[in-house]
Order: sequence, then structure tokens, then C-alpha cells
Amino acid sequence: MGCARKIATTVGIAFNLKRPSDDDAYEEYDEIETIEALQKELEQYGCRVELFEQDNAFLERISSVKVDFVVNIAEGRGTSRGRESQVPCILESCGIPYSGSDPVALGITLDKYLTGTILRSAGIRVPDQWLISTITDVKALGRLLKTEKRFIVKPRWEGSSKGIFSNSIVSTPEELAARVQTILRRYRQPALVESFVPGDEITAGVCGNRHPRLLGMMRIRPRITTASPFIYSIEQKHAWETQILYEPPQVLPQRIRERVAQCALRTFAALELRDIARIDFRLCEDGIPAVIDVNPLPGLSPRYSDLPMLCRLNGISYRRLVRMFLTAALRRYSLRLPVPTGTKGLMR
Repeated sequence: MGCARKIATTVGIAFNLKRPSDDDAYEEYDEIETIEALQKELEQYGCRVELFEQDNAFLERISSVKVDFVVNIAEGRGTSRGRESQVPCILESCGIPYSGSDPVALGITLDKYLTGTILRSAGIRVPDQWLISTITDVKALGRLLKTEKRFIVKPRWEGSSKGIFSNSIVSTPEELAARVQTILRRYRQPALVESFVPGDEITAGVCGNRHPRLLGMMRIRPRITTASPFIYSIEQKHAWETQILYEPPQVLPQRIRERVAQCALRTFAALELRDIARIDFRLCEDGIPAVIDVNPLPGLSPRYSDLPMLCRLNGISYRRLVRMFLTAALRRYSLRLPVPTGTKGLMR
């Protein structure tokens, strides 16, 4: 008989709080409503919740306040490609258990080029990719555009659609040069140029560890179809209520659902992710899904984040989603949530 798991009675939430901004500098950070929603769910199980914003006093506070476990949704400070690893590294150095993927996986997945390289080597389809570190590199890549293909230009290491706008798809050398120059100047990092995959956009959720499971998937498409190719840009995300349709998996053929499910689980395993992730796809012309982004720190706003939204479309409530990924994370440390008397219905 195995040892009884210790109860995590005091749980912290590590986060970066979104601030007002004229640009997308804080796009990845969380609004206070998301923090409060997670806090409410944890308190439903009898946890005492401590909040840890990643600021100048973060290390001092996390070292002095005794917690049994930390729910990590912090995106990190600054603009380096290792920023998502900052909080997990601190927690590991302090010996504090936490949810989500480890620093290595977080560092790799933020870097879209490294992610593509690893997935390609694992036999998982991703778009063709090219890196442009200086504007002079555009000339060599411009020859590709003579084949009349479309490309999408994005920052090498950003999330939450940062740097992806309605004009990010290019089909001429002039458009390519303009978008690359914007990325290099504005984000101070290499531009990633990818072959544009024209098919449906689908996102899928995965939860678990030794035997991860698919939470479900949904198709993302515009409410109004135009001649221009659709991309889930930052402008579209901001206006999601009026511009975007989120559709349940039943709108997709069975063979597509099976391929997406298999690819999502293979991607989760290939990148050695933990507990929870959201994986984004576009369908190629032959119906094979190509991975276009991997999100091991998926947004958890119950109102507008894609993961809770796709879970609702697949019959999984926000409460159940939170419990599922926390249970998976806690189990890695032989911990469990307290479930006080009178909590009937918390599994729903």
C-alpha cells in the first residue's frame, strides 16, 4: 500500500499582473479577474491562498511565506526568450512544488524556432521556418516569394499573438521586408518567417503526466468570411466577441479530430510538457494538422481564454478544468487538495 499523500493546505498563485498599455507589451500577463477566479476555486477546496506577483519583492516573499504548493501562471519579466522559466527556476531553487512545465520545456516552447526544430525531428508536422536576424537577410529569403506562396512573419519568442497582426501574412518581397523590419525594431529579436498554412485553425487542450488525456478541441474561424486569409491575430483576439466563432469539435470530420488528438498528445510528449497545455494547429491542404504554436502556460481566464472556452465546448466546466490540472500537478509531488465536508458538486 502506498503512502498517503500530504494535503496542500496553503497554496500560492504566482503571476504577472496586466497593466494599462498602448501596445502589446503586457499582452501575456493576466488580469486580476483571472487571479481572483483561481483563488476562488482553490478556496472552494479549503486551501488558504497566498498571492505572489512577480515583482521586485517576489523572491523575498516566496522565500518567507510558507506554502505547500504554487500554482504558476507567471509569464516572466522582460523580453528574453527565457522569461517564462524565471519563476519555475526560483521555485525549484527554493524547493517549492509548483504546477506546470519545468524551466527547460518553458524556455523551448517560448522559442517558436526551437519548438519547430524539435517537433520536426519527432516526425510531427510544422510549417517550414526561416530565421531573419538582420534586415539584410531579407534579400536571400525574398527569392522564395517568387513561387507565389504566402508566408506569415512573427517574433521568434513571443506568446498570446504578440507581434501577429492582420498584415502579418506577406506575399511580396516588399511586404516581407516591411514586416521583418517591424519585428526587428519593435521586439528586438529575430523574425520568424513560416510558410502560411491555409486550412482551418484548431486548438486542443491536453492534461496529465504519465498518461495525459485530451481535454478536447475547438475550431476558430471568423464570423465574416473575406477574400483575405484568416489569421487569429491580436486584433481578432481583442474583438473576439464580435469577430470570432468558436466551434465545438463536432463541426470537424471524425478523421480530422482523430489526427488532431493524436498530434496534440504526441506534441505534449515530444516536448516533455507537464500537467496542462494548449496546442494550436492549422490544417494543411492534405488534411494533416500542422502545429503552429505550443502553450504550456495557457490563459485561464474563465471569460475569454481559449482553453477554458474549448473545455466548455467539450463539456468540461471551469471548476473541473482547474481541479484536473491541479490534481495532476499535485500528484507529481505526492500532494493532494483538501476537500472539506460539504463540498458536494465540486467535481462538476
